[in-house]
Amino acid sequence: MKRIVAAALAALLLAGAPARAEDAADPVVAQRGAITITASQVRQLIQLADPDTRQRMEREPAFLAQKVRERLLQLLLLNEAKAQKWDQKPDIQARLEQVRQAAIIETFVAAQVPADPAFPTEEQLQKAYDGNKAKLMVPRQYHLAQIFIAAPVTGGVQGDADALRRVNDARNQIVKQKADFGAVAKKLSEDKASAVNGGELGWVREDAVLAPVRAVVTGMAEGTVSDPIRSAEGWHLVKLLGTKPAAPATFAEARETLVRALRQERMVQGQRAYVASVMQGEAIQVNEIELGKVVPK
Repeated sequence: MKRIVAAALAALLLAGAPARAEDAADPVVAQRGAITITASQVRQLIQLADPDTRQRMEREPAFLAQKVRERLLQLLLLNEAKAQKWDQKPDIQARLEQVRQAAIIETFVAAQVPADPAFPTEEQLQKAYDGNKAKLMVPRQYHLAQIFIAAPVTGGVQGDADALRRVNDARNQIVKQKADFGAVAKKLSEDKASAVNGGELGWVREDAVLAPVRAVVTGMAEGTVSDPIRSAEGWHLVKLLGTKPAAPATFAEARETLVRALRQERMVQGQRAYVASVMQGEAIQVNEIELGKVVPK
């Protein structure tokens, strides 16, 4: 239910709107026709995400871009539905009210169990680590560098072909002309965050690599450069600098995961205790005879 409520809240709170001149302080970051997503709406999208998704959105630009694209598609579909007055249908209104009530209840109950910043202690973390070592694994990691050329949003087939040509030109410089990958990345890559470091992305967990890139990287030898790889955002040229096999996580590597898991467990226990306290005293009574008449036999 939690994911459904979060998605519904996002749909209600993040309605796209055409950009206006006075919105210069809140720039548009994604657009299709009159439907837009602004910087403040992206920040709200991140804020409403569950903790794991929020972390990925904050540290992985490509993942954030994917989520923004998904959100824009939702807004396009929402716009189509509203144009047909779908949201005014009685059954849809009833479902929206159920979602609204569920969101109120969920957030209210959560507020009755405030987080304790002192929990868990180092001793509690160490105990949890010692008891779960066999399950705490760090997946395979890749040390990657990339040259990225974005696919133009409005360029169509020709725009995509131009982006591919630029990536192929970069690969020819590296493979045939023996140019330094880092130097070419600094000059040509449109991923500015990594371009300044010669395209280096550092060590990346296998589960954090974009699926199309991961499919290619898993078969590469260290030191080699891939053929152009197409993702939803554009074209990637990837160099594999190193590989680390999957291995048991150290305490330092597992610490953040353990903190989240222990806090989540305590929160769930606290919420159950609060609901149980509300249920004390007068019991809920159901007239099963009348209830049986509701559903026709």
